[in-house]
Amino acid sequence: MNKRKWTVLLFLVALAGCYQDNEEALAPCVAGEVHYAQVVAVLQGYGCIGCHGTSGASGGVVLQQYSTLKTVADNGRLLGAISHAAGFAPMPQGAAKMSDCDIARIKAWIDAGALEH
Repeated sequence: MNKRKWTVLLFLVALAGCYQDNEEALAPCVAGEVHYAQVVAVLQGYGCIGCHGTSGASGGVVLQQYSTLKTVADNGRLLGAISHAAGFAPMPQGAAKMSDCDIARIKAWIDAGALEH
């Protein structure tokens, strides 16, 4: 093959690989209303409930009960921590930041009033 054909072939292979890596970024993060149960599922998926359950919650922040999760959502601590905003302890602690889509889902729930349905 000549140099131009190799260049085109390599470009197409790289492009295909990038598509697979960014599939989540291409899909809509929030489709419709986000429910409390979905937020809890995200938090459980990242291990947040393990550290912030009802008994001996780390930092006194309880995420397992709706009332305490709503308080942390309403005062900005939840979104600040999971988005690694300045002035907040980045969560989950000692782990990678949540995906942008998961953060967007939680933000949508908070923006809609952090309802318990």
